Amino acid sequence: MEAPAENFFTPVVPLDFVYNYRVGPYIERYLRGFKDKKILGSKCPGCGKVVVPARMYCGPCNRRMEELVEVSQEGSLENYTIGHVILEKGAIKPAKGPYMLGLINLDGTDSLLLGRVEGVSVAAAKPGLRVKAVWKEELDGDFKDLDHFEPV
Repeated sequence: MEAPAENFFTPVVPLDFVYNYRVGPYIERYLRGFKDKKILGSKCPGCGKVVVPARMYCGPCNRRMEELVEVSQEGSLENYTIGHVILEKGAIKPAKGPYMLGLINLDGTDSLLLGRVEGVSVAAAKPGLRVKAVWKEELDGDFKDLDHFEPV
């Protein structure tokens, strides 16, 4: 006996609203650094780890991290993925072309920073690839100011 056919449908619900929320004092200071083309991390007074983006508490030792330090704008690509779609107002749409998102370990830090990676083919991308930050020309103190990373 043949199993009955199952019917599925995929509703698309566009999300057309804006969230306004405060990012908090640590991310505010992190973003203020962007206006001067600086990347700031939090340094733990206990274990000495430096994490980016800046945050209030150290994950490994749970100490409050008051000190913000400027970190290197160069680092290593640790992992990456290739995107082919974008999310726009709740709907998944094809991207204009494939794009690379990478996890970057900036020199002297103990965490990974997510960023778009340009100027490298998928064939040439590999863990350990040296990259550097590329900034927008006009800076607003916004996440978008750090435009992407590219090979050194």
